[in-house]
Amino acid sequence: MDDPPGGSGASGAGPAVATLSLTGEAAVTQDARDLVAEVLAEAGLGRLVGDASMLVTELVTNALLHGAPPAELRVRMDRRGTARLEVSDASPAMPLRTRRNDEAMTGRGLSVVDALSARWGVRLVPPGKIVWAELRTGTTGQAQATDPEGLVGGWTELESLAGGLEPDEPRYAVRLGDIPTDLLLAAKAHVDNLVREFALASAGARSGASAPVPGHLAELIETVVHRFAAPREAIKRQALADAHAGRSHVRLELMMPASAADAGEAYLQALDQADEYCRAMRLLTLESPPQHRVFRRWYVEELVTQLRRAAAGQPPLAPQTFEQRILQEIDTVAAAQRTAERSARLSAISATLASAVTPEAVTHAVLQDGVEVLRAAGGAILLASSSSTLELPGAVGYGESVVAQLRSEPTHAELPAAMALRTGDAVWLESREERDQRFPALGGMEPTTMSICAVPLVVGDRRLGALRFSFDEARLFDGEEREFILQLAAQTAQALDRALLYAHQVDVSGRLQRSLLPPRLPDVPGMRVEAAYEPAGDGIDVGGDFYDVWQCGDGRWAFAIGDASGTGPEAAAMTALVRHTMRALTVDPAGLETVLRRLNTALLEAQADADADRFCTVLVGLLRVAPDGAEIDLVSGGHPGPLLARSSGELGFVDLGGTLLGLFDTVAALDRRTLRLSPGDEIVLYTDGVMDTRRGREFFGTDRIASTVAAAREEQRPTASALAEAVRTHAHGRVTDDVAVLTLRFTG
Repeated sequence: MDDPPGGSGASGAGPAVATLSLTGEAAVTQDARDLVAEVLAEAGLGRLVGDASMLVTELVTNALLHGAPPAELRVRMDRRGTARLEVSDASPAMPLRTRRNDEAMTGRGLSVVDALSARWGVRLVPPGKIVWAELRTGTTGQAQATDPEGLVGGWTELESLAGGLEPDEPRYAVRLGDIPTDLLLAAKAHVDNLVREFALASAGARSGASAPVPGHLAELIETVVHRFAAPREAIKRQALADAHAGRSHVRLELMMPASAADAGEAYLQALDQADEYCRAMRLLTLESPPQHRVFRRWYVEELVTQLRRAAAGQPPLAPQTFEQRILQEIDTVAAAQRTAERSARLSAISATLASAVTPEAVTHAVLQDGVEVLRAAGGAILLASSSSTLELPGAVGYGESVVAQLRSEPTHAELPAAMALRTGDAVWLESREERDQRFPALGGMEPTTMSICAVPLVVGDRRLGALRFSFDEARLFDGEEREFILQLAAQTAQALDRALLYAHQVDVSGRLQRSLLPPRLPDVPGMRVEAAYEPAGDGIDVGGDFYDVWQCGDGRWAFAIGDASGTGPEAAAMTALVRHTMRALTVDPAGLETVLRRLNTALLEAQADADADRFCTVLVGLLRVAPDGAEIDLVSGGHPGPLLARSSGELGFVDLGGTLLGLFDTVAALDRRTLRLSPGDEIVLYTDGVMDTRRGREFFGTDRIASTVAAAREEQRPTASALAEAVRTHAHGRVTDDVAVLTLRFTG
């Protein structure tokens, strides 16, 4: 656009000119407004200060955000009272007045200039430009430069200077095809917003108003703002022209040098990095919407491809249309969604399998999710066994007849699961024809099944079994689906291996624990003797709680209950030592105090070479039964006293002191009590796991012991099992310490 008469924009004869260097500092716009207000006040045009302040703010901001340094403001007055504001910068990029967009944070400045000035325009002064506006009394809002095409018409003569491209480089035609105008303008507005945020961050860092911009981010800003500016501005120019013409699509055609290809690749990489900053909420906030990322990748990649082929003298290829790119992206997103869904399923199954401790729990977790995500008709897991048939821990979706045949499937059957287990190779049957050809027996076993897969469950060099799925339609198992099923099988095999090992350990621990307790309680004349035992946790660790009843002479019976410290082999060894030592010591008619002192000595000698101290509590008793009653002597080595329940309903705890055994050379204190039982009276002995079992912070405690015993006796239920059950219920089915209960009731 031509400079108006009388305004060359250069220094020389004419009215005085006030100037201000625009350094990009945070206060520069205020300095510009102050300068304009001062000049207008001296000219007696103070009434124009408001409009002039808004005008100069827009012109200066435009130069700082979209121009290039050095930039300068000049304010001049002529003899007719016209105020002329000129802002120059070193960028030839022409200012554009964009279409109204509520999401755009830039582009409104020229509309403000157009509304407030009498005239305005742009003068090309290589290597940059001057944007000017005039104010005169009574003429605001009647600007002559309102045609946006007029503003961009000067682009072609300076195109070679913009965006860091060399003016003498040969140009090549780049044809990108039709793009929706609204999408194009929205995408360019987003980049303009990003450029604005970059510029503000840089200006704030230079002025000290904000933290310094890191070096790698400063380089990113430079790439986005300047390196690809020419193609970006050319596309925006075409979009604005078509938008003002009312066209729904823009046919993008550019003339670009070969160097724009490298600039385009750097531009794409920089914008991707900018989006990473946005997602991490580091300095930047304007992450690109997905449709904008697709658009910019398409047009920049097409531009790069066409330019490089043209520069190499190769014939052009038919460009990929934007619609084709969208369809390609939809396929990519759909594949990613399938992968993400299956990965999420695998993660969810992994989380469930982490707490599955039995083969049945593993099978349920795998098959429920596996059948659903694969849309299978049924699924099953078959395991190797010591018998001639495979073991079936679980199946989903199959009818009773199929389940029955799976449960009796021979190890050497010509069926998919058995073959996968024998060979270690997966079986994939994708059609009914393939099913009948390879496994004829399947037709009678699963007549509606058309496709089957069976995958071995392998851990190391061991084959545990096979995972199988059936489908009622022909199924082509593509690479992605096969990989999912193989990963599912791998997770299943690991979980099953853990579950089988755990089951073996529980079985071994259970057998060892049972060996530490009497296989059966003896029949004591005139007495009803009962016991109950509840292992702690999952039963994998052997506990130290024990009880025992044995005959130690004519008419004499001994009994004991105790708790050896710790768990595992050490506790088992101490428990065995205590039981067998007491049985041996009570053969001698010496008193119970002597029995416990000798037991203490035996425990100290047994652990003389041990690294850690081991101890135990013991409550031992001697029982003599007569027709009219039973007499019991009790001595405690640090064990809780028993509960005495009388036939009258009276309940009372027997207070017994005593010292732990196995810690000290001398047993300092042993407390002895003698009790007489009448018909119906009962003594209840228990370990500390009964009292100390908790629900949250609430202990089971002695009050619940008494109330449970009273209720059981009133209901004529076995006291020992009733007390153990009540403790288990209090702990929501999982006690944290071993529980042992021994009861002796005199029946007469």
